[in-house]
Amino acid sequence: MLKKILFFLMVLIILTGCSLTGGYDSSKAIKRGDITILHNGVHNLERFELFLEHLANNQEDTVRVTSYTKEGDPIFEDVHFDGKDIQYTHDNSQDAFGGQDKGQETDVCKNIMSRVNDQNEVEYVLVDCIKNGEIPLFQINGEEAKK
Repeated sequence: MLKKILFFLMVLIILTGCSLTGGYDSSKAIKRGDITILHNGVHNLERFELFLEHLANNQEDTVRVTSYTKEGDPIFEDVHFDGKDIQYTHDNSQDAFGGQDKGQETDVCKNIMSRVNDQNEVEYVLVDCIKNGEIPLFQINGEEAKK
């Protein structure tokens, strides 16, 4: 009987621990307006298109691109345009398996460009960045780009 109680308590502890890790799931990111990268496509792409319009018109704006690891941990890429430069922050601090490189990295870039790769996907890339030169943000398939 004691073994059954201990087993039940262990299962309960494990389930509780698993439920605590789901702090920023994809439905929350989509609802918040993040450009959300999932296996089934990119959500809120129209918000990114609006950001690009603001960039072209030198209007201040901020977007967040959220993607997820295989385990479901969020990776955040915050992109803020102040009317002159683009401040970029990559944050993988919630990646349980991020290793020693886990945390935030920042850079300052001058522009965003799009290009079509060999798989006919449109890639959005930050360019003229002080530290990294180019920083890929995300890519979408050609059909999704036409929508």
